[in-house]
Amino acid sequence: MTRKILVVDDSDDLRELLVCALAPLGEILSASSGRDALIVLAAEKPALLLLDVSMPEMSGLAVLEAARALDSKLVVVMLTGAAERGVADKALSLGANAVVMKPFEMDAVLKQLQDLLP
Repeated sequence: MTRKILVVDDSDDLRELLVCALAPLGEILSASSGRDALIVLAAEKPALLLLDVSMPEMSGLAVLEAARALDSKLVVVMLTGAAERGVADKALSLGANAVVMKPFEMDAVLKQLQDLLP
């Protein structure tokens, strides 16, 4: 069975870059908003959620809380800018498994996700 990973970011360029880079890890799903992410989470049941913190309409933190309610075993990795350190701490307190600070090295992110995937 192929592992599913959901990438959620409102930046089309970053989302597509991540989708391509993560392809060797499994089936990569994507969403451009928090609302779309919750629909995909409920329908597809991915093993890992890579989630941007700062998104319009529904923040990554709100998505994290809703995702935890849907699946307490889901591995969640948050993406955030270095200036949002307090937000990163909040994400960890809400149950994120890890936080990746932007800008990031793709190889380091791939390694981290491989280590976290069930």
